Amino acid sequence: MESLKESSKIYAFLTRIRSEWPGVVERFEFKTASVIYVHLKEGISSIDFLGTLSRKIESLVDFNIPIILYHIESDGMNLRSHPINWYSVLNKEGAEKK
Repeated sequence: MESLKESSKIYAFLTRIRSEWPGVVERFEFKTASVIYVHLKEGISSIDFLGTLSRKIESLVDFNIPIILYHIESDGMNLRSHPINWYSVLNKEGAEKK
């Protein structure tokens, strides 16, 4: 049940990305439950998108599981990874060991 809640939060997160940056994202593609490809529209730089998303990411994330977004430019040549929530998992594991 918890993973279903987290899954719906991730979909909401992706919807917020699309609405926050209209005209930037072509589509999202789930490779696994934790690996998501963000296909950018033609002419959009993955490095620029990563920079603007990084500045606002904390206000958009409301889920706890770690994911990796891969930002892919329309030519398919440039790919940038963007791990999200990986540190929160490490902190949680460290707290459980105490």
